[in-house]
Amino acid sequence: MSANDPGHINNLNKDQEENLKSFWISLFDKITSENKVSLENFYDSTYGKELFYAFANDNPDVTLLRWLRARKWNVSHALEQLIDTLKWRLQWGVKQLVAEGESALCYEEILTGKTSYIGYDRVGRPITYVAAKDHIKGQFPLESTGKLAVLSMEIGRKLLHNPVESVTVIFDMAGFSLKNMDYQHTQFLLNLLQNYYPESLGLALIVNAPWLFNSCWYIIKAWLDPVVESKIHFINNLDDLTKFIDLSNTPKRLNGNNPDFKYIPPTEQDNIMLSAFRADSYGHKQASENHEQASINYLRITLEWAQKKHDKYILEERKKAMKELRDAYEQLIPYISTRTHYHRNGFIHEPVFDITYKKIQQENKQKIVHF
Repeated sequence: MSANDPGHINNLNKDQEENLKSFWISLFDKITSENKVSLENFYDSTYGKELFYAFANDNPDVTLLRWLRARKWNVSHALEQLIDTLKWRLQWGVKQLVAEGESALCYEEILTGKTSYIGYDRVGRPITYVAAKDHIKGQFPLESTGKLAVLSMEIGRKLLHNPVESVTVIFDMAGFSLKNMDYQHTQFLLNLLQNYYPESLGLALIVNAPWLFNSCWYIIKAWLDPVVESKIHFINNLDDLTKFIDLSNTPKRLNGNNPDFKYIPPTEQDNIMLSAFRADSYGHKQASENHEQASINYLRITLEWAQKKHDKYILEERKKAMKELRDAYEQLIPYISTRTHYHRNGFIHEPVFDITYKKIQQENKQKIVHF
């Protein structure tokens, strides 16, 4: 799915745009009524800050539209699920997980390569490759495997390029046996996709499925939302994969030209930079304050827009506010996240890490000179 598809940001009919406006107003009213806060204090409320951290550097409208489409444009249902998501993010510690990055995961589990991003499909969706035989039920604690899944979801968001809004998943069932069938983790993944990261799945391709998997699929299918199920396709012939994915982005395991996953651990420079970011309390505070100001400004203008003040000035101001919000969040990134394997292999490009590190070095040099 892309931003140009019906019901997406660049292709909304009048009713859908009105639903989006109602969603914004209802979301603001819900959070402020529960926390008894004003617009100025919204960011510091229980869910206010979490909401804008959840937006990250995405267009907030795009994020809200995910819940609206997933809940069939029912504003109250979408609001309920989004609030549940914010509660889940707080209880699960998603922000902390993103801040710790791969260091929060089990190193041995990362090395299995059972889930990895390998490139883009023919319509520009990032591809997640899942090797079923490399997941053995009970090999690692459920919490550890859950963290790997959630961090992968957050990393996947960084790989989306406008207008694409979803990912493709390849489930490679080669070598699958019953020891690999983990219903509890499967339910966890489906809950992520259907409730906490709705509309993030564009296509799922199941390849090399043995007959043994048929009985498992019968159970799994009953848990699927019909919309999610419609995106799942069984591939019986590996050659048919080329309809969806070029060989350059297909792993060698599936007769492609993309090297199989090999984890690249943090370098010494990565560790030095991370220490510098965590020690820069002043820079972190300044970036946080800028993000707060940008968030409140964006929300103020958005509420004006949602309350029928639909003139050219408001639309232009809202575009400007969205850019300022994105820029402010980008400056926060080194302080609230880490570089990953995908930064080190060149799949993710976030120059703000290097820019911020150089800025810290220059400031430290100036302190020494003045001292």
